[in-house]
Amino acid sequence: MRRREEFHCAVSGGGCDHYFISYLNDNMTGAYIIECPNCGHHHMRQIKEGLITSDRHSKRLGEAEIIMGLKCTLRKTPWHDDPSFKRSLIRSVSHLLTN
Repeated sequence: MRRREEFHCAVSGGGCDHYFISYLNDNMTGAYIIECPNCGHHHMRQIKEGLITSDRHSKRLGEAEIIMGLKCTLRKTPWHDDPSFKRSLIRSVSHLLTN
């Protein structure tokens, strides 16, 4: 199963201040690098069963697979603040509650 994950490429971390989406599979576990499709900044994350943990990693821990963010999802505002995204979430939850 694939999950959509939003990333913010923060200026404070050396990024470009854009938001982008990447997809993670539920069988992903380990150290991964998510690359910003706008500026190429690397976001080093630990992923466990397809979920991003609060732990980060560094290249010193060994090799990590690079996952590219989707360039078509770049935007200056977060996806989770987008009204159409919120409506789709409400629809998905409503569907679960009625079945």
